[in-house]
Amino acid sequence: MLRWFTRRLAKNDSPTATTSVPAEVEIPHDKIAARAAEIWDRKGRPHGQDEQNWAEAEAELQAEFAANSDREPLPRKSR
Repeated sequence: MLRWFTRRLAKNDSPTATTSVPAEVEIPHDKIAARAAEIWDRKGRPHGQDEQNWAEAEAELQAEFAANSDREPLPRKSR
């Protein structure tokens, strides 16, 4: 699983390069990586589907960000 995270970083691709999300919304790399890992786990951890899982994770997050963009942002927790 780590292989595809490393491969994505090595390509130096912008995770939002091919997205339809407005430019002011950036999907953080770590969120995409975490969602891709969830998808991989949900599918039963099959080998050879890393690029597909990454694309699905990007698509899911883009849809979530787009759906939430018209709403007022939630207040942030103080740390």
